[in-house]
Amino acid sequence: MYRILALLLILSAILIGCAAEPTPTATPEPPTAIPTEAPTNTPEPTATTEPTAVPTNTTAPTATPPPITGMVKSTLNVREQPTIKAKLLGVLKKDDIVTLLGRTEDKAWLQINYPLGEKSTAWVIAERIETTANLDALTTIAAVSPTVAATQVAIQPTVSTQVTTTVVATTTTEAQPTAIVTNTVEAQPTAVVTETVEAQATAVITETVQATATAPGTTPPPAGGAPPGSIIFDSFENGGFNIYRVRADGTGLTQLIAGGSEPALSPDGSRIAYRMRRDTGGLGIGLASATGQFLGTVTEESAAGYPTWSPDGNHIAYNVVPSNRLTSQILRIGVGPDNAPIVIADGWRPAWQPAPGTNVLFDGCKGGADCGSVLTLNAFEGDPNNPNIVTTGTAGAWSPSGGQIAFQAPDDKGHTQIWVVNADGSGRAQVTTDVGTHGMPIWSSDGQWLFYRTDQGGKGWAIFAIRVNGTDARLVIDSQVHPDLWVYAKMAIAP
Repeated sequence: MYRILALLLILSAILIGCAAEPTPTATPEPPTAIPTEAPTNTPEPTATTEPTAVPTNTTAPTATPPPITGMVKSTLNVREQPTIKAKLLGVLKKDDIVTLLGRTEDKAWLQINYPLGEKSTAWVIAERIETTANLDALTTIAAVSPTVAATQVAIQPTVSTQVTTTVVATTTTEAQPTAIVTNTVEAQPTAVVTETVEAQATAVITETVQATATAPGTTPPPAGGAPPGSIIFDSFENGGFNIYRVRADGTGLTQLIAGGSEPALSPDGSRIAYRMRRDTGGLGIGLASATGQFLGTVTEESAAGYPTWSPDGNHIAYNVVPSNRLTSQILRIGVGPDNAPIVIADGWRPAWQPAPGTNVLFDGCKGGADCGSVLTLNAFEGDPNNPNIVTTGTAGAWSPSGGQIAFQAPDDKGHTQIWVVNADGSGRAQVTTDVGTHGMPIWSSDGQWLFYRTDQGGKGWAIFAIRVNGTDARLVIDSQVHPDLWVYAKMAIAP
C-alpha cells in the first residue's frame, strides 16, 4: 500500500514538473545598423539684394470736373443739328436731366448726350433747359451744315445778298413778301442773281421751290372761293418775334408790332393784347391799337402770355408760370388800372368762349388725371378742381357761335392733326389728314374755315386754310415759328 502511495507521489511530481517547464521564446535578432550618409558641408545661401524700383516723376492725376447738367422745362424735341430743319431724333420729357457738352456761338442751342446715358450727341433749344451753369464754359460748336444754312437764307425776303438766293428759286415780279424775316415789310425782293449765289443755293433749290412757289399772289387760289377776313399772327425771325396782319387770301401783309407774339384781338376789333418780348416796353401782356400803336401794359409778369379776351372786352385771361411753381396757371385780370390777377385754374393756352358765354377753354388735367385734355370752366364762378372735360387734345379754339371746338391731337400714325368736336364733346371728327404737323387752329369769322400752322411734312412752316369739312386746303403765307415752340404760335381772326 505504501508502495502505491509512493508511486502516485512520484507520478504527480513528474506531471507537475512537465507542466512548469517554460516554453522557449524567440530571441529577437539585433537590429541591423543602417548606414547613414554623412552630411556634406553645404554652404548657406547668401541673401540676394533685390533692386528697388526708383519712382519716376509722374504727374498726379487731376480731378475730373463734374459734368455740366440741366433740367428740361417742358416737352422738348431733340435734333441731329442745331436747327429745326435737322432730323428729329426723339423727345425729352419735363424734368429729364441732360448732360450739356457744348453750345452754338449765340447760345441758342445746346449739345447734349442723347439718348440719355449714352455717349452719342444731339441738340436742343437752350431756352427750354434750366441750368445754373455758366454756358460760356461750354465749348462753342459750329454745327450748322451749309445745306441747312442755305435753306434758312433762301426763305428770307429782304433785299440783302442773302435774299438773292430766294430769287433763284422763287421770285416773280408779282411775289408778295413773306412774313419770315423782315423789319422792312414793304421791301420787294430784287431780281438780280449772281452765279456765285446761285451755286451756293443749288443744294436746296428744290425744297425752296416747294415751300414758296405757291406763295400768296403767285398763283390763283383753288376754286371754291376764299376765306373771309384777315389773320393776325406772330413770326419768329432773326432771333426775335414780330406780329403781322395778312388777308386770308395771303395778300396785304403788314407788320403791326415789333418784339411781340401770341396776339389776341379784342371783340370790338380795336385793340390787340399780346405777349411783349422786347427791352423797350418790358415783358408781360401789352396792349396795342389795331394798327399796332402801343397803348399800355395789362400785367408785367415776365412769364405771362397767351392772352384771350372776355366777350365784353373788360377782362383778359392768360397763362403764366409763377416763380414759386413748376406748372402753369390760368389767371384773369381786368383791363384797366389797379386790377389784381385772379387764378381761374391750373392749365395753359386759354380761349374765352364767345358771347354770351362765360367759360374759358384750356389745356390741362382734371384732379391730377386725364392730362392732355381740352377742358372748360366758368371764368368767374367755376371750381378749379372740377373742370369739364370736352375731349382728348390740346390748343382748343371756339367756333364763332360757341357750338364747336377745333383742336389738335395725334392721328393713329402719330401725326398731329386738326380736329373738330361739338362743345358737349360729341361728334369728334378729323379735318386734316396729310403727313406732317398741323396745329394751333382758329376759326374764320363765318365759321366755314379753319386756319392753322403746319410744317408741310418738313418742307417749312406756314399758315394754311382748310374748310371745316376737310376740303380745299390751301397755303395762306409762309411764316416761321420759334424752334420747337410752335405750340405757342397763337393766331387771331380780324375783319
